[in-house]
Amino acid sequence: MTGWASRANLSAAVTAPRTSPAPSGRSVDSGPAGGARHMAIDEAVLESVAGGAAPVLRVFQFERPCLSLGRFQDARRGLDPERCASAGVEVVRRPTGGRAVLHAGDLCYAVAAPLADAAVGGSPGRAGVRDSYCRIAAVLARALALVGLPEADVAAGSGWSPDPSPGCFTFSGPFEIAGDGAKLVGSAQLRRSGALLQQGSIRLAADEALECRILGRSTPSLRDVLGREVACSEMADALRRAFRATLALPLEDAAPTPTEAALAERLEREKYASPEWTWAR
Repeated sequence: MTGWASRANLSAAVTAPRTSPAPSGRSVDSGPAGGARHMAIDEAVLESVAGGAAPVLRVFQFERPCLSLGRFQDARRGLDPERCASAGVEVVRRPTGGRAVLHAGDLCYAVAAPLADAAVGGSPGRAGVRDSYCRIAAVLARALALVGLPEADVAAGSGWSPDPSPGCFTFSGPFEIAGDGAKLVGSAQLRRSGALLQQGSIRLAADEALECRILGRSTPSLRDVLGREVACSEMADALRRAFRATLALPLEDAAPTPTEAALAERLEREKYASPEWTWAR
């Protein structure tokens, strides 16, 4: 890690002049479902947005403990599929990168937007990746402040860590949210067909025993930092409010379109529920 970027720096980034007004976006609350279904929905929404559909902020939870692997992560390095199965943990592979996340008590978000979107800051090229991460990180910091964490900071690091753990929350990469020294949000991004998909996990609470069993260690959660429970509904509302306020992005409550739903069903069946996709890395 090379240092820390203040929330003031983030505020400056998201209030920079825009060349076009922010378009209307869709707010989708998918609730709990299985891991393969959620990954399929995110890819379907990405394809839809790339084809001209409105940008999306989606929030969701997992119906049972689920380990999501990063797109390019070595599936068997530090992970044991038999141990996951015996613990009743579903395993899926995300379309985005990063390390493994054990979803057990978190709220997940996904943002899909065109690369040229003025609000999210997803312009083409390396600078655009940094800009979009920075803008979404500012939203996440504000959302955490709304639930009682005003000192949330954003780690500005290289993204590399010598920590051998396969878990996402054992290190902080560029523009990732930490509070009281604990990483509270992990995010990863995919860019394809002129659009971006950023997936993230907001660590509301953690099953410490299960994390130690599956990932070898556990780290503090928002519950530990705040000393209270934060419900998924409270965090989801704060996230929507933060997107509207920080990016001046209008969000209208919506559901996936019929086209997105049909594509998600096919992707779940043919890709994300497939052991070959999950473990053949």
